[in-house]
Amino acid sequence: MTRTLFFLAVAFGAGAIAAKADYQYGNNYYRPDYYSVPPPTYSSPNYSPAMPPPPPAGDNHNGSYEIYLPEIAGPYFRANAGPAFFGDTHLTHFGVPANDQTTFKVGATVDAAGGFAFNQNLSVDLELGFVGAAVDHINFFTFDRANYYNLPILVNIMGSLPLQNGRIIPYIGGGVGGAVAIFDTENLTTPANPTISGSESTAVFAAQFFLGVRFQLNRHMWIGGGYKYYTTSDPTWTYPNDFKFGFKSVDVNAVMFTFLWKF
Repeated sequence: MTRTLFFLAVAFGAGAIAAKADYQYGNNYYRPDYYSVPPPTYSSPNYSPAMPPPPPAGDNHNGSYEIYLPEIAGPYFRANAGPAFFGDTHLTHFGVPANDQTTFKVGATVDAAGGFAFNQNLSVDLELGFVGAAVDHINFFTFDRANYYNLPILVNIMGSLPLQNGRIIPYIGGGVGGAVAIFDTENLTTPANPTISGSESTAVFAAQFFLGVRFQLNRHMWIGGGYKYYTTSDPTWTYPNDFKFGFKSVDVNAVMFTFLWKF
């Protein structure tokens, strides 16, 4: 009995020594539940390290992992559309100087621009657009139809701050330029004054301020939402018989749905 126990102990000890030797030389199976890091000589197609391997020394000299940002510099196209809320204004002329309050219905704005991003933070573009609304009321006046439109041409500068590796991009910007201001009416009149009808246009100074955020859909496309403030100088139109009609500049606040395509 004693001899049997002795041989069992020797066999167990020899097996443990052999197993340890095999482990040290990578000849034994790696047990992830026993060890957090496999031996240096161990390799397995099923093993995936918790952290990615460090980049080659030539690619990253400080040995840290770089944050990936998509290539944002280059040409782009963007478009915006949404409801426009026109502020109240006052007439300046209706043949003679006037000061009657004028209000508008909810209008709309649409614009499109092509531009160039110098880097992930700064870009410039040229914008063409439409801003318009129907007149709701002019004190002491009657009309069958009265609409106010703007066709702006603006040069914008825009700053961006990419977040989440460029997948979310808050932006802010502004632009200046000019616009064709159009007033279209039918039978606009007030007691003891002439009646005017038809469409007339004039050129005005225009400017805007905007901000918002875009979300990346893929490497070329972003969508988002924003706010725009738009204003012009005072428009004045000349109807037949040198009849002057005009009002003070109108401040427009718009909620924008945005789209951007990066080439």
